[in-house]
Amino acid sequence: MSDSDTGPDRLETPEEMAAATSAASRSPFSSAKRLARAKELVRAIAVAATNAALYPATHPSVAQSMDDLVAAVGGVIELGFEDVTVNIYKATLFVEDHVLPEESTTYGKLVDDLLARGISAITFSEDFARNDAEAFVALMGTDGVKDITTALSFLDQRGATNVAVAETTTLADEDRGEANKETRDKARKQYETGVTAMRDVETQVKLGKVFEIGPLQSLVNGLLETLFRDPAAVLGLTAIKSHDDYTLNHSINVCILSLSLGTTLGLDEESLKSLGLSALLYDLGKVRIPEDILNKEGPLTADEWQIVKSHAAEGADLLKRIQLMDQMPMIVAYEHHQRHDLKGYPDIGEPQEQHLFSKVVALCDAYDAMTTSRPFRREIRPDKALAVLMQGRGKAYDPSITKGFVAMLGIYPMGAVVKLSDASTAVVFRVNRDDLLCPRVKVLIDAEGRWADEPAILDLRIIDRGTGSHSITISECIPAADAGIDDVWEYL
Repeated sequence: MSDSDTGPDRLETPEEMAAATSAASRSPFSSAKRLARAKELVRAIAVAATNAALYPATHPSVAQSMDDLVAAVGGVIELGFEDVTVNIYKATLFVEDHVLPEESTTYGKLVDDLLARGISAITFSEDFARNDAEAFVALMGTDGVKDITTALSFLDQRGATNVAVAETTTLADEDRGEANKETRDKARKQYETGVTAMRDVETQVKLGKVFEIGPLQSLVNGLLETLFRDPAAVLGLTAIKSHDDYTLNHSINVCILSLSLGTTLGLDEESLKSLGLSALLYDLGKVRIPEDILNKEGPLTADEWQIVKSHAAEGADLLKRIQLMDQMPMIVAYEHHQRHDLKGYPDIGEPQEQHLFSKVVALCDAYDAMTTSRPFRREIRPDKALAVLMQGRGKAYDPSITKGFVAMLGIYPMGAVVKLSDASTAVVFRVNRDDLLCPRVKVLIDAEGRWADEPAILDLRIIDRGTGSHSITISECIPAADAGIDDVWEYL
């Protein structure tokens, strides 16, 4: 059973989805204006370096290139940065954490010259001025600097206080193992505590008793606290798919997805707490639906479908009876199947737009349901599930919220199992906001089918300078079971 609106139309390709959601990306250079300034900064550095190597320091071209560099740094700082860092990671250029594929090839000599001086990162502060530019250009114009120690000394001797160089880039930090294992383990315990709390709620409701709301509020508060500290640690929990406790796990997953999306949408903390509680309780009415109907493998009869549809009103009624101070859980329980176009259920007579929280929960509900195996159907691959949601925007789902959801998860979300262009198998480890088609992955199985003793991490944004294209790409997304993976979460 699913309330998703797949329709007869062709699903968008990953490339089309990435293009459609680019404006919703949280990358600091997601807009055309911001990206142009990032590119201009790299161009200015490359031109200044080239002129420094070709001409004496007094040449007009060198002077002009220094002025252009100061202006380019200022152009990025104007966007709201206190400082800006140009990184080189595996011979690929980034401004902050935004990859510049074309520039990585075009300015290959700049990359080589910086690496030859032991430099993998250059940070320009907001007070970067002509004297700092002169020192940096002089550094790039000398052959005497061969390592980072000499480079640092060179800049220091020339009084360059607003430009700093480093031997390593922070882009590789997440590739150095589970740096925040404590947070990750805490998030897993919160998840398990949440399943227990939801099981208690389900039991109390089935017995006709009033359940305690405190444990659920504590769960939401704990998840939010961890989410603010390490979003990936919490979002990665949604890769946990239990077929035995589907209803309970599904509620926790929808809560996590809703909190993550709410954060992306800019909701304040109190609103997030209300949204999280609503996401835990929105499907409470299903406790009044016979399990043989909920888990039926074949199509539902007209009468059975009417019974299933009643869970929205039943859930609102249950929540009304416990008299919560917060009315949002009751509203979301009632509205979450009404659809963006109001062609869903229950029929409210007078058209009334879904509440924002109802739209968020409906989207997260559909995604987690589609990507989880059920007795009556196999799970849908994450990338295809997102394509289904994108197809339903403007109909079942709010268009802007749907785009924000895809931008948040990435075209290949955390936990997705993928085949790579070199025939190896990997799990998506982190999503890159600047390039949703090229996440960071952990390679688990090589092209010959051998499992890795220690999974290697690859950033698929990396460019092959010889071809100007990505070194390795994703060929397809596959079910975890097909790769022999029982618990994807352990690799996140």
